[in-house]
Amino acid sequence: MKSHLSAILNRLEKLVASGDPKDTFNFEKDEEVQITVSFDGENQVFIVKYPKIKETSDFDSIDLVAMEIFDLIY
Repeated sequence: MKSHLSAILNRLEKLVASGDPKDTFNFEKDEEVQITVSFDGENQVFIVKYPKIKETSDFDSIDLVAMEIFDLIY
């Protein structure tokens, strides 16, 4: 059985590895985007956008971002 959290972490690690701040991942639930994540390599933070409530947050920990995504989509 594959871990959902592991899959989320893999996607976040790809953002970090790409180094391109324009790269983003959308995480969906029931075909609706719940959260959009990008990585700012210069400041070493994940930028998390919540389209439904039109807010943005910054996270400096990959683990915290992964838990936030997991909580929103599962």
